[in-house]
Amino acid sequence: MNTLFLVLGLLVYLLTAMDIVKTTFSSNGGGKITDAVSKSVWKSFFTLAGKNGRSKLLPYAGPAVLVTALMTWVVGLWAGLFLVLLSDAESIIKSSDQSVASPLEKLYYAGFTLSTLGVGDYVASSNVWRIATSIGAFSGLVFITASITYFVPVLSAVGLQSKLSLYISGMGKTPQQILTKGWDGRNFSSFFDTTSDLCQMLMQHTLNHHSYPVIHYFHNSQPKLAIARAFVLLDETQTILRRGLKEEIDLDELKLDMLQTALDAYLDMVKGSYLKNPSPNETAPVPDLENLEAKGISLKNSKELREIFTQQLHERRKLLTALLEMDGWTWQDVYPRAS
Repeated sequence: MNTLFLVLGLLVYLLTAMDIVKTTFSSNGGGKITDAVSKSVWKSFFTLAGKNGRSKLLPYAGPAVLVTALMTWVVGLWAGLFLVLLSDAESIIKSSDQSVASPLEKLYYAGFTLSTLGVGDYVASSNVWRIATSIGAFSGLVFITASITYFVPVLSAVGLQSKLSLYISGMGKTPQQILTKGWDGRNFSSFFDTTSDLCQMLMQHTLNHHSYPVIHYFHNSQPKLAIARAFVLLDETQTILRRGLKEEIDLDELKLDMLQTALDAYLDMVKGSYLKNPSPNETAPVPDLENLEAKGISLKNSKELREIFTQQLHERRKLLTALLEMDGWTWQDVYPRAS
């Protein structure tokens, strides 16, 4: 009995199984192996795409992450069981002549045991190895099935992500446009009519991120379907509403607070999982709000606005900049005419 192979095999098998359970059954993020694999695959695609959000290559990153994670789990379970079988030279024998199986034949045996094919040309040599084979077969069936069925809710969550992005983009191409469309000459009732739906979708998207972190790597090269750009678009709109208008304008504080809470929850999730130490290359611009004044919307003076956007909101907008850059976008995609 080779103790090293036995311990190493059990360790690899258990770590892989724990990663599958954490990723597919937990509502609080993926396993460490899956997270590492996902980040590596995304980084490779992002680099090859020239860090350009409009690249046609990036939409393939999400599916590649899923397939790579699945293959990592299969290889981990397979390698773990193989090492366990390799710990005993006589663990597996040929059913035809009872001769001892070679290491390559044990690798084959471990594979068809996990896949529950049950070919039968090789068998376990003793009761202990028969039990080990049964455990491998049952766990392989459960874990591999769970891994594949994991794809279904992930793709559903990706669909919601696209829906949310398109919903926000449909409200306007810029924060200024969203606000001018929502202004009726007295208040922003048209904008606040959409707030409940926005909050619901955004909070569900945030929860989906906790349950299925891999959706973060599903990218859309169309700006109107890009979640990072859409989120910043909405956050900037909310900021102008809350911080840039004079107090004389009547706002729906309840819905504004609901929107703020939903936006903060998403940003906290992103910061905790993907942007722990943001250091963006770009500086967030001060938005040009002259067209809002032209529509009769009362704004604070330019000095106050500059202080709000450059100082009071510096850290938040730094995080928003990093969020854009992480997905291959810039502030030019939020404020097209910003310098």
